[in-house]
Amino acid sequence: METYSVEQASRNALNWCENNKGWARICDIENVDSLYKNWAELSEKEKSYWVKQFGQYDAESAWIEFGKSPCKVPYGFITGKGDFYRNILDVPLHHNLMTVYKVS
Repeated sequence: METYSVEQASRNALNWCENNKGWARICDIENVDSLYKNWAELSEKEKSYWVKQFGQYDAESAWIEFGKSPCKVPYGFITGKGDFYRNILDVPLHHNLMTVYKVS
């Protein structure tokens, strides 16, 4: 069974980002929240669902805590082995990983 450390994943992700311009590791991005859809960007239909479930004043807080906020940019995962995966479920067990985002 192959195993790789978090440190290996971090180092491989840094190297991968240097070779793939416009990508950055999650730990190198100052405002990660900007990568995900926020309450103000939801459609009125999406907002109304949360208001019906939690009431006008609690809907936004509930969505922030329980909602699935879709990512607005491409992202993937670099493993300790140095491989790139688009889907986290494809990463082999015990390979550890670091998330990378397309930031430009």
